[in-house]
Amino acid sequence: MNGPSIKKEDFESDPRMSKNEQTGKWSYKGDDGVEFEYDDHLNAWFPMYNEELIAQQQSAYAVEGVDELAPAVDLSDKKKKKRVYTYDEQKAAEEPSKKPKKEVKNTSVYVSGLPADVTIHELRDTFSKCGVIMEDLDTGEPKIKLYRNKEGELQGDGLVTFFREESIALAIQLLNDCELRLGDASSVIHVEKATFKEKQPSDASKPKQPPKSRAKKKLHQLNRKLDWVEEETGKKSEKFAKIVILKNMYTQKELDDEPTLLLELKEDVREECERLGEVTNVILYDKSPGGIISVRFAEPKVAKACVLMMNNRYFAGKQISAEIYDGKTKYQKSGGNSAEDEQAEKERLERYAKWLEGEEHGDDEPGVSNDATATAATAATPPPSASAASP
Repeated sequence: MNGPSIKKEDFESDPRMSKNEQTGKWSYKGDDGVEFEYDDHLNAWFPMYNEELIAQQQSAYAVEGVDELAPAVDLSDKKKKKRVYTYDEQKAAEEPSKKPKKEVKNTSVYVSGLPADVTIHELRDTFSKCGVIMEDLDTGEPKIKLYRNKEGELQGDGLVTFFREESIALAIQLLNDCELRLGDASSVIHVEKATFKEKQPSDASKPKQPPKSRAKKKLHQLNRKLDWVEEETGKKSEKFAKIVILKNMYTQKELDDEPTLLLELKEDVREECERLGEVTNVILYDKSPGGIISVRFAEPKVAKACVLMMNNRYFAGKQISAEIYDGKTKYQKSGGNSAEDEQAEKERLERYAKWLEGEEHGDDEPGVSNDATATAATAATPPPSASAASP
């Protein structure tokens, strides 16, 4: 039973679609009377089962003459019969039951097509993007094996063992038939799930098992490492989803020509964005090109609304762009302690003082030139100096 093939952007225009105002979900009713509901999280249709639909399904698979509601076997009138064992069955029943052999999960991938000079650390850096790599209990090194021939030379294949079985599918999806070294067409590798042949080692060749306490400790460390990665990734994504980057909001010449523009811009942007929701911070990156201003909101949904409202909008005769912060780009703003920045800040303060004096006494006052006004500081309260920062 497949759902309708309707694009999400056509939901509102399709007369067969209806939206539940209480749940906010879309539903579709086909010509056969079956209703489907769309799940936004899974991007998929699911049938809405009701008593009528269940009755239709039961009638489709019903067997003539069979009462579906009756129990399969009526044991009320049957007498218990004593089981008669054969000799072999009796012997097997008397023997203590053996514990079933614990199934070992396969968390390894087989990699082929490796360059002749590949290293374990290179593979670790590449495959760790797909999950936590298992570590050796004794050495702490990643469980990555590079196969060698009889002469001891690398033969171009190896084995990578992950901590979780789910990492196998991700490694195949991301790395199979891809370049190990970007830009090097000769480094294309093939990744597949490893297969092992079961063998019975003799007592002499059986490897010595590490103490259970040490194995438990190592598993606990890997679990904590996995939890930390998932927790930190989730926190960062949630943090960046609240930040909107506005571009082309001003030019450096405008900041130099009008000392109070920095504060006015921040106030105007904050006032405009607070119409949508709570704004926690507005930063103007006066040391980065492109007229960058970042706006941090209290909630991600308000940030998305800001992008819809501000993107491609005209501001002071310029078309601006708005996007959610990618979490990677570093923008430059005033603030820092380097000697070069301190000297630049000192000059800005002097220019700002002259500009203030010109405002009080007029631009034609002796000792204050128009050039001094034009090159005044970029803010009413000039920040110290330049530094790299994330929004």
